[in-house]
Amino acid sequence: MLILQYWNTMTTAHPNPSSLKPKFSSAKFAAEPQANAAKSAGNLCGIRSIAGVLSRYRLAMLFVIGLSANVVAQDAASADTASASDAAALYAANCAACHNNPSDRAPSREALGDYNPNAIYHALNNGIMRTQGQNLSDDQKIAIAEYLTDAEYNRDRLERFTACKEPMGELNLAATGSWNGWGVTENGQRYQPESPLNSANLGDLEVAWAFGVEGASAARAQPAVVDGVMVMGSPSGQVYALDVATGCHYWTYAAIAEVRAAPTIVYVADLDATVAIVADQSNRVYALDMRDGSKHWHADPDANPWAVSTGAPVVHDGVVFVPVSSMEVAGAGNPQHVCCTFRGNVVALDLALGDVLWQTFIMDEAQVVGTNAVGNDIMAPSGAPIWGSATFDAKRNRVYAGSGQNYSRPTSDTSDSVIAFDAATGAIDWVMQTVAQDAFTMACTMSAEHPNCQKPGPDVDIGAPVLAATLSNGQDIVVAGTKGAEVLGLDPDNAGEVLWRVSVGRGSPLGGIHWGMAFEGDVVYVPVSDRIPGGDGEPLPGLHAIDMKTGDTLWYAAAPKRCVGFGFSCSEAYSAPVTVVGDVVLAGALNGFLFAHNRETGELVWELDTKLDYATINNVPASGGAIDAAGPVVAGDYLIVNSGYAQFGQLGGNAMIVYRLPQAESAE
Repeated sequence: MLILQYWNTMTTAHPNPSSLKPKFSSAKFAAEPQANAAKSAGNLCGIRSIAGVLSRYRLAMLFVIGLSANVVAQDAASADTASASDAAALYAANCAACHNNPSDRAPSREALGDYNPNAIYHALNNGIMRTQGQNLSDDQKIAIAEYLTDAEYNRDRLERFTACKEPMGELNLAATGSWNGWGVTENGQRYQPESPLNSANLGDLEVAWAFGVEGASAARAQPAVVDGVMVMGSPSGQVYALDVATGCHYWTYAAIAEVRAAPTIVYVADLDATVAIVADQSNRVYALDMRDGSKHWHADPDANPWAVSTGAPVVHDGVVFVPVSSMEVAGAGNPQHVCCTFRGNVVALDLALGDVLWQTFIMDEAQVVGTNAVGNDIMAPSGAPIWGSATFDAKRNRVYAGSGQNYSRPTSDTSDSVIAFDAATGAIDWVMQTVAQDAFTMACTMSAEHPNCQKPGPDVDIGAPVLAATLSNGQDIVVAGTKGAEVLGLDPDNAGEVLWRVSVGRGSPLGGIHWGMAFEGDVVYVPVSDRIPGGDGEPLPGLHAIDMKTGDTLWYAAAPKRCVGFGFSCSEAYSAPVTVVGDVVLAGALNGFLFAHNRETGELVWELDTKLDYATINNVPASGGAIDAAGPVVAGDYLIVNSGYAQFGQLGGNAMIVYRLPQAESAE
């Protein structure tokens, strides 16, 4: 497996964040090679679960950990009979099968040593390992957490906020410089036109305040900012409303599962209230009153037990469009799991009531198609989750979504596809499949002989949100990027006909275009990971600028090498979504740096190392790390960065940092 990076978890907060130094020491690593190879991860045998804190594959793999352990733990003490103090036996019975023999996507037993014990407990209690934890007492769960981390579980929440002195006023949803939802606009653009930030003043940014994500080794919940108010989720399910200028606290709402998708803030006339639409990883969707965080309604759009919500809801004309993804990709790692039943779908909800207006599954319900090596039914078709946010096309009253791979065979013709839905009825207008016959579950990372692995495909699905753009020549286009490192331009009026198709790397399950692109004018900016072997050719991590009229590459900027001198594994990959502001494209890297490239030339014009320790407004010690999953948010003269992501072997961390231009400069 990829060795998880070292980081000083939850180190003592510094009183002066601006004076902080990077916390990594290559000398220390040279002196302690074995101990430090074990360091860092991000949330135990998985975090979140069917609601969790981990990213897709990590989540997945971690879930498998406990599931498959049941097959090999006959000689270990059982979870039912082992005492709370017998932590080693509890670990052997519930986690050891996979952690002691890790694949390239599961953390080793040693690597779990740098997890936060609270995160491990949450994983067993209501996260991705909740199936394994259901027969364990609280004391037993805590015993496992403390055994693995050699640290004390904190039974009390650490967070302490400073309440805002004044109540939140009425929000102006049209306020200059807001960042609402995933990509500012409902077509997923990720361009901020209303900000003074540019190449000339990025170097003047200062830390305004920072937030520590409690009990986590990843900060991946992208916030929304509207009229000076920030709303953000967390791995614990807490949803926070904070003042973006000071970090003071308006309210907190407790969802039942991790909230990693960006909220969308909207006024609802029937409720006479401005609400935040929030989706969690139990696949619940909430409408929260912005005044006090009270819940107007919640919906459970998909009854499948594996369904989760990872993409941000999109709201248009009184309707909430919710993409639905799944953790059954992990559950299939259990040899006794009947694989598989989940099928990707998009749900439309009434904004005022939360009622389901339509739900469209992108394949037929799974049927028994055979029997596997252990005598269990094989169910197909299945899978094709929709990981990224939906995109709305107002001109055509259409919703676009990109799907993932199938879980079982026979496969469907809607996996790894761009799918166009009629927004009024949910009818599928067209499907454009990028890769056929791609079936994959975490079982395939465990053994080629695993009963739930059927001729594994390349797993190069569409995880990033699809984009919809109108070009300078009046042409409309839909643009998709795949983990296979392909970018495609599609004709929305001709059944998704491929207008151009370009390769920007070798691709891999964690490579290619992972989390998201951005566009402005006629140019789409494409971050490429290419971080693990897969596909042919040379890896091309970095940023690509592509002319959407022709598919021609305008420039390529290689990811800057900032891992020199590190005594441990480090990646230069551009995996996180990018953001366009002023004359630059902001790109976060897995080495913890945020880079700014000139939009016209690709030239590197600025960089910022986020791998620091931070004093925080919620009094939770925080450290930066890899930048992944959540893209930079620009709201007025604020730049908001999520730093830390120990899910796939990256640098762990738990910091959300708010930077701001000096007030005098901002006013000019």
